[in-house]
Amino acid sequence: MDQERLYLDFNATSPLSRSVSDWLKSGEVLFANPSSQHSSGKASRKLINESRAQIYSVFGKNEKDTQLFFHSGATEGMITFAHSFSEWARLTGKELLICYAKTDHPAATSLGERYLGPHVKCLELLIDQNLEYDHDKNLQVLQDKKDNNPELIILYHHLWVHNETGIINPLSDLKILKSIPDLYIHVDAVQAPGKIRDWKMLEVGDIFSFSAHKFGALKGIGFSFYNKNISFYPLISGGGQQNGLRSGTENPQGIKSIDLALQDLKSIDMDQNYHLRETLEKTLLKELKGIGGIISKVGKIRNSNTIYFYFNKHSSDITLALFDLNGLQISAGSACSSGAAKASIIMNHLGFKEEAKNGLRISLPFISSESQLTSIITKISFIISKLK
Repeated sequence: MDQERLYLDFNATSPLSRSVSDWLKSGEVLFANPSSQHSSGKASRKLINESRAQIYSVFGKNEKDTQLFFHSGATEGMITFAHSFSEWARLTGKELLICYAKTDHPAATSLGERYLGPHVKCLELLIDQNLEYDHDKNLQVLQDKKDNNPELIILYHHLWVHNETGIINPLSDLKILKSIPDLYIHVDAVQAPGKIRDWKMLEVGDIFSFSAHKFGALKGIGFSFYNKNISFYPLISGGGQQNGLRSGTENPQGIKSIDLALQDLKSIDMDQNYHLRETLEKTLLKELKGIGGIISKVGKIRNSNTIYFYFNKHSSDITLALFDLNGLQISAGSACSSGAAKASIIMNHLGFKEEAKNGLRISLPFISSESQLTSIITKISFIISKLK
C-alpha cells in the first residue's frame, strides 16, 4: 500500500506555519509569567505587547476604537459575548435577543439551549437554498421586534465562511442590518484567514472572533476584536489580567504564534489556490457521476480550499477509513464536531436526507502545488474505483 500521506483537513486544524515551527525549534520561547515584575516577566510582557501591535496592524485596526483580547478560541469568544450582552441587558433593565442560523457554529446554536436569564430570547435566522442568509426577511422580522420593543438589544451572529462547505456570506451584505438601532453583529471569522481574498478587511461587524489553530498558530489560543462602544462584562474574572477583559495567566507563546502565523499568510497565492481547488473539483465531479455529488457547488461565493461532497450509498465513517488507508486524511461534517458520525445539518437543509450521514470534506493546504494536486487526484481516482 502507498504510504505517502496527504493531510487535507486544514479547516479542522492546520499544521504549524513555517515561522511558528522555526520559532519553537529555536528555543527562544519565553516561559515567564507576563504579570511578574522581574526581567523574565517583563520580557514576556514585551513579547505580548509587540504581538498585539502586529495583530492590530494586520487587520487595520487601532487601539483607540477597537479592543483586542485573547482567549482559548472562538468557542469561548462566542460564549463570552453572549454572557456579556446578557449582563449588559440585565443591568440596564432591557431585553436581549440573540440571533443565529441553524448552520452556524455549535457554540452559537447551543445558545438556544443555554439559560442566560428571563430577559434573554433567541431567534433562528432564515437561510435560503443557496445556504445564504435571507437578509431581507431577517431584517423585517428584526425590525418588527424592535418596533414592538424599542429598548431591545440584539446580538446578531454571522458566519462569514462556513467550515463544511467553504461558502462565503459577505460582510458587505450586513450593511442593511445596521439601520436597526442597538443591533450588534458578532462575526464568526474562524475560517476566513488565508482562505478568502478579503480576510484582513474586517468591515461592518462590531465583533470578530478567531481561533488561531485554524491558520497555523498553536492550539488553545484565539482572539476577538470588538468596538469600544460596546459595554463589556467578562465571562472569566479573577486576577484582572488583560485589563480585566479575561482573567487568567496570559499565554505569551500562543500570542506570539498568532503574530507569526498571520505574517506567513501574507505569502499565500490565493489565485493559485482557487485554481487548484477548481481543478480538483472538476475531476471529483466526473469521478462521482452516478454515485455521489458535490454539495458546496450550491454556493455563489466560496473560499479557496474547501470541497464538500458525498456518496449516495456509503456513510462517511466507512469512506473516511478507506480514504485514510489510501493516504488521504480528510474529514466529515463540521470542522469542530466531536468525531461521532452525525447527519449533516447542511445536507438535511438542502433535502439530501438519505445521504445526510455520507458527507465528506476536503480542505486543502494554504500552500499547494500542481504536483501535490496530481497526487491527490491519483489517490481519489483509485479510492472511488474501489467504491464503484
